[in-house]
Amino acid sequence: MQLLHQRMIKYPKSFDRPRVILDVNFYVNCMLAMLELDVTDHPMNLPEGFDSYLQGEFPKHGEKWEGCTHLYFPVCSRSHWYAIEVDIVKSTMFIYDPDKSCSTDDQIRADLKPMTTILPMLLKKINIVIDALAIERITTTSKQSNSGDCGIYAIKYIELLSIGRKVELVNGFHMPKWRRKLAVELYTLDCTP
Repeated sequence: MQLLHQRMIKYPKSFDRPRVILDVNFYVNCMLAMLELDVTDHPMNLPEGFDSYLQGEFPKHGEKWEGCTHLYFPVCSRSHWYAIEVDIVKSTMFIYDPDKSCSTDDQIRADLKPMTTILPMLLKKINIVIDALAIERITTTSKQSNSGDCGIYAIKYIELLSIGRKVELVNGFHMPKWRRKLAVELYTLDCTP
């Protein structure tokens, strides 16, 4: 998130869309909240802490959800990463998966069940009413060439989608360069000489 925040400062025109980028912890917290809701049978009460997402307090350098039209977050399931774009206006979750053979449509629906339950509850707190979130799997993305690239694909999908670029630009040709670039950016962000 800090890396993204630095890019937002450096390239403000690329990040002027009303969107929120979340980390994988958001997905994990929604899964845990879903388990708690299933146990308590109180579907109207979200566990403590979700307001910090709505206010942009979490993750660090987050954005307030009020007025946003898109949410982006990564998902890791069955040791495979893919990216999610939630279009609030269309009430649809778009799945960008670099290797469609890793998950069936039914598995994706099961993975995202917590999101289809928790997100409408969260959005209702900021006066956005969504009865149901549709799930649409995007099939025009290129297939990853090796099994270790799905995480970089998910990062690049979110990065490009959040600034309004086409995800078709993400392909295996650029992966080695993007992997090195991300490693250098993360190193310089956290390294204190």
